Amino acid sequence: MTWYKVTEEGSLKNEDIFKAKIGNEELILMKIGGKFFATSHLCTHENYDLSEGFIDGETLICPNHFATFNPVDGSVISPPEGAGDISPLKSYPVKVENGSVMVEL
Repeated sequence: MTWYKVTEEGSLKNEDIFKAKIGNEELILMKIGGKFFATSHLCTHENYDLSEGFIDGETLICPNHFATFNPVDGSVISPPEGAGDISPLKSYPVKVENGSVMVEL
């Protein structure tokens, strides 16, 4: 696995969502409570782009049908009403090094 620089630490405000592409991998980087988290960028319900979603407290919310995910580990908090079970998001390790936000792929 390799660490890749995604952005600078100061470029995101709290509760921001930033979409990034590293090679063939697309992901979202989120800043919550001053910490950074990274997950896959597509909702597992209907593949909607989560970079257009929003953060509510410590929850990532899909803007399409309001599925909710834990940004720390990508787990499903609640699927959309009537959708049944959905898969968790893929999560990625994140670190801040010398002011750069790094994601491991």
